Amino acid sequence: MQTNRKLAVMIQPRSYTRLGIWSVLSVTLTLLFFRDFWTQLLTLPPDYTYEQFQALSWGVLVLCLVGLYLKREEIRAEMSSPPHPLFIPVGVTLVVFALLMPASQSFLVFRVLLVSLGVFVVLFGRAAKFPAILLAVYAMAVFPPSVVYRFFPEIYSAAAVTPLVGVMSAMGYPVENYGQLVQVPSPSGGTIAVLVTAACAGPATMGVFVALFALMRMDTHLPSKTLVGLFLFGVLGTWFQSLLRLIILIALAYHWGESALWTAHQYSVYILFPLWYFLFAYIYLRQVVRLPRNGHLATPA
Repeated sequence: MQTNRKLAVMIQPRSYTRLGIWSVLSVTLTLLFFRDFWTQLLTLPPDYTYEQFQALSWGVLVLCLVGLYLKREEIRAEMSSPPHPLFIPVGVTLVVFALLMPASQSFLVFRVLLVSLGVFVVLFGRAAKFPAILLAVYAMAVFPPSVVYRFFPEIYSAAAVTPLVGVMSAMGYPVENYGQLVQVPSPSGGTIAVLVTAACAGPATMGVFVALFALMRMDTHLPSKTLVGLFLFGVLGTWFQSLLRLIILIALAYHWGESALWTAHQYSVYILFPLWYFLFAYIYLRQVVRLPRNGHLATPA
């Protein structure tokens, strides 16, 4: 143990120069190409931070940074080795790809991190393996909503509207729908019309679930069949959580009016999704506890 510590102390200074170069290059590139990131970093508007499910993806990013911190010793050990020349074109490609990505506010943080990762790959080679994995996990929380909105928004919306109307009709609510538009009588005697778009159907929470599942998978080991079963159960539960949210919103509109609907619309996802994921994590970790050292699930007595 003492020998390993002495070796770590001896090899760390060798990477300090490259680490400084990485910091300077990363900041310089982001200042040149992503000025919006620095101007908005300390003055992010509330709608970007809290509304439209943004806080969930921020939460995934924080968890990824925590994972990076926990793996710091392994990364530091790899950083002391000189990078292979083959990593240079890989890192440059990542930087170029980040610069050529669509200029969307939803991708801004990801693009900045991708530039930093590309520079890190050039300077440290295989030490970038774990940071790259964590950035891929963060991407799982950022990209699925944009893919849904662009390529099949109507299909995703219909997958929520159809069961929503069916369930609420079965519960006795006088709901009507015309495509994506759902109408319900208001307590004041008028009609409240709600447009259930693809965003309302939960692609953001689905992406966050996949990212969190990937993070859990990295630190736990389960048999393939159990893992697949848990993943499918989690996807179904996440979809149902989004459906339950819509049911609650329409019910609130019917009983308490439009203001109650929009207040719940803004904050309900930050209550329902964490509650659901805590339940899922409990079920998932119960399977890990049951896993003995031989790698097979214990058979109940």
